Amino acid sequence: MTKIGVSIFPTLPVHAGMSMSHYTDELVQGLHGISDVLVRVEWPPFGAEPSAGWLRSRWVRYVEYVRWCGRLSGDLFHIADHSNAQLLLTLPGSQTVVTCHDLYPVAVALGRVRFTGSQGRVAMAASALRVSLLRKAAAIVAISQHTLAECRDYLGIKRDRLFVGYHGVAARFLSNNGAGAVESFKAHHRIQPGWLHILHVGSNDPRKNLGTVFRVVAALKQRHKKDVCLVKVGSAFGPRETQAIQTMGLQEAVRHLGELSDEEIAHVYRACDVLLYPSFHEGMGRPVAEAMASGTPVVASNRGAIPEVVQHPNSLFDPEDVDGMTNQILQITASKDLREELVQHGKLAAQKFTWEAHAQAVAEAYRSVVQRWV
Repeated sequence: MTKIGVSIFPTLPVHAGMSMSHYTDELVQGLHGISDVLVRVEWPPFGAEPSAGWLRSRWVRYVEYVRWCGRLSGDLFHIADHSNAQLLLTLPGSQTVVTCHDLYPVAVALGRVRFTGSQGRVAMAASALRVSLLRKAAAIVAISQHTLAECRDYLGIKRDRLFVGYHGVAARFLSNNGAGAVESFKAHHRIQPGWLHILHVGSNDPRKNLGTVFRVVAALKQRHKKDVCLVKVGSAFGPRETQAIQTMGLQEAVRHLGELSDEEIAHVYRACDVLLYPSFHEGMGRPVAEAMASGTPVVASNRGAIPEVVQHPNSLFDPEDVDGMTNQILQITASKDLREELVQHGKLAAQKFTWEAHAQAVAEAYRSVVQRWV
């Protein structure tokens, strides 16, 4: 059997967010189970270089990385993150596959996504122009049907060059073992019995809509007199978030846990009562899938690809519907039957999100490109 040799270009650690920090490893692990694909991760010599400031970071990403890729040879190339579409300036498009995780910059630049506090169309123009280089790629693997539609509608990429492969959910989120570890995690982070713990996982990007998260927590605390705590995992709060917390009087109702290890992230889902995820735009929304797999009910927005993941209309709301989200959380805490229904639905729906399935979709994209050469 002739193997398809693929060189994968990762997101460098200094440029990676929470999701992208693991994606290349997860992709490679899935591809190792496919007999006709042989992959190699191409790490540049400066790949592990610590950040030396804004200017150096940009130089590495947009100049050094691009030049270095242009000096390599191979049969097939795979850019693991669409935000590195600038690599297509030196890689041959006819031999390159790209994973597209979302087209948020393009959606904003085109005026398709608008909300209070969002980046302006002009501010997003440079990022949108860079991402539009995806048009040069031979094939695109989109992580949801929503993202596939954006590639088609915003960039004009033909359907036969588009493939869907949802992100997978790691086994640690599916396992029911480790109850003792979860209890230890609760004790260590002062997650108190009898309190309502609302979880948010991710960055503080305006599209994540932390303003609505804070308003829901404030409504539960002040209007409904609940002992409630927002557990935040991810980036440290900036001045905007800190000001909102102070203005709403939530200083004692917010616990920021920072960046957690893989094992701790699996624990935090089971330690909290509900994942609140009112994002304005998502290519998929990995925390939603992870929470569902972990048995944690989800209250989320009805935007982007989130409905594809949640697959339960009662869990989806307009991203600014504070009353709707608040009432749903109250119902989940008041009704064991509703909670159990959402838990079981979430676990069942999450079963389709596997890295094996994602790797199969990627391999299909590889084969489609190779077949054009024959």
